Formats: sequence, structure tokens, C-alpha cells
Amino acid sequence: MEELIKIMKQKLLENLADLITFSRLFASIWLLITAWCNPEQLLFMAVLAGTAVLTDFLDGKIARKLEKTSKFGAALDQLGDKVFVMPSLGILVFKYGWVMNNLPSKLVNFIKALVVLLIFVEFLQLIAWWIFFLGRKLQAQSNYWAKIKTFSAFGVIIIWLILLILEIEFKKPVIQSWIYLIAFTLIVTDILAFAALKTYYEHYIEQAKIDKDIKEKKDEKPQ
Repeated sequence: MEELIKIMKQKLLENLADLITFSRLFASIWLLITAWCNPEQLLFMAVLAGTAVLTDFLDGKIARKLEKTSKFGAALDQLGDKVFVMPSLGILVFKYGWVMNNLPSKLVNFIKALVVLLIFVEFLQLIAWWIFFLGRKLQAQSNYWAKIKTFSAFGVIIIWLILLILEIEFKKPVIQSWIYLIAFTLIVTDILAFAALKTYYEHYIEQAKIDKDIKEKKDEKPQ
């Protein structure tokens, strides 16, 4: 029995970072279901969003500290980010978009367009990870632009939830300058998303060239 407990503890420690990442997936899905079925539970949604952001900070830190980084963990981390960011932004802007009712319609549509564009680019990045990197068995590592973009998107979600909580729970009118801050942050996030996507593409092209050179050298060897 003691041996079994020891093995279980060891396995738990070995997979701790991946379990934390998996908890972000669960918290993100729970957040989306809550927003759809019980949209008035904003404080609880904020707790779930905060949990998702916290786990994104912890999983990589723990994986590096335990020296348990892996291609699977990196891919799972990317999946967790996308599952949190893409649906959350979509629901916030289209289900809770009334926080922008007092703004000019052109600005509202501009913000919605920024969100749709970001969701589209995030989807492309997800494809890049799971097809280009995992499909070609390359070591998947998040680039500098992708990391900044992720935290920028997290910021948009948290700010939007704070606005909703202030409006509904505390009856505080929405400060329009906060909406402009969201719009500005979305612009920056979209630019960072394109920079990250371009970096992934350049990495893929570079690796494809290396693979081609290796293959040509093998073909040149005498039989």
C-alpha cells in the first residue's frame, strides 16, 4: 500500500504542470457554460477567469522547475490558452456587448471586428501548432510575441468582466475611457497575434529548409 501511494505521488508530481494546464481547460469551459446559462453570475465568472489566468502563469513555471517540460505540455498549454481566449472574447463582446450601448455604433462595430479578427488569428495559430509542429514532430515552443499577445488578451477579458461587475453588482456606470482602453488593447493584441503567427510560419519554413537540406545530403551519399 505504501509503495502504491509512493508511486501515485511520484506520478502526480511528474504530471503536475499538465494537470494545472488541464484545470485551465476545465475552468474555461465552466466559464463559458456559466456565461451562456447563468449570465448574471459575473462574480463567479470572474473567479473562473482569474483561475485560468493564474494557471497559465503556474504551469510553465512548475514544469521548468521540475524539469518536466515536454512537447505535449507545450501543446496542451497552447490549447488551454485558445480555449480560454477565443470563446471568452466572443461571448463577452456579443452577449455582454451592451456595456458599449452609449458609444457610437462605428466604435462598437470596430471593437467587434477587432475581436472577430483576433479569434480568427488565434484559430490559425492553433492549426499551426497542431499541424505544423506536432504533425511534423517539431519541438513546439511559444515565441516572444505569442506570450505577450496571450497576456494582452487576458487583460481584455479581465477588464471587460470588471466593467460588467461594476455595472451589475455595484450599479456603477460604465466609464467610457475603459472601453477605449479595451479597444486600444485589442488593437495591440491583434498586431501581436499577427507577429506571433508570422514567427511560427518563419520557424516552419526554416525547419522545412533544414529538412530538405538533410534529405538532399542523404540522397547525395553513394549507395
